[in-house]
Amino acid sequence: MPIPESRRDQSAIRRILLATGLGAIFGLQSWRLAEYGFGVPIPWYGLAWILLGHMFLGLSVAATVGSTRWWKRGFVLGLVFSIPSAFGAVALGLSWAPYGVAAITEGLVVGLLIAFIADVLLPPRSTRLSNAIRSAACQRLSEEKACLEHLDAERAYRRDSGFGKTTEDRVVWGELLDLELQDIDEQVRRIRQGAWDASGPPSRISKHNPNQGLRP
Repeated sequence: MPIPESRRDQSAIRRILLATGLGAIFGLQSWRLAEYGFGVPIPWYGLAWILLGHMFLGLSVAATVGSTRWWKRGFVLGLVFSIPSAFGAVALGLSWAPYGVAAITEGLVVGLLIAFIADVLLPPRSTRLSNAIRSAACQRLSEEKACLEHLDAERAYRRDSGFGKTTEDRVVWGELLDLELQDIDEQVRRIRQGAWDASGPPSRISKHNPNQGLRP
């Protein structure tokens, strides 16, 4: 459907812009830290290297959203993009410790921060849906638990073990049926996803010639 796809594309673009912008901001802060904190003179190409490295780090974090947890993506990508900066510091004549170690540590921290902020402000659609479904299920279960507790209290008060038995059966069997339907829906979704991955997207048929591509 075009509308959900358009919304998904817009969300992905916003996430990429946010993560790339955060990378540029953290890159400037990294340059300022190196210039004024460590007192290291950095030439213009060093500043360009730091900014581009952090921007590509943010872009990679945004592009891999949904593949794994945010802290895994932030840690791995931060480490990958910080290693060239550490070797660049050594190439400028600086010692590995503390400058190379500081570059790697800063890259890890920046990667984790970008991944965390991007996933919190613009979470993946699957995460939003699963959170909404989980919240609705928890609310329904809380209401039904309160109903069953009320029935138990009424039974104890009336000294009638059969009081509200029909309502109790309806609640329990309704939940069991809902769990079975959810399991069936999950299996169907997996089968459809497997069939889609195996066959690929269906080919489009021309509107002007519906019989195009069909054998006689």
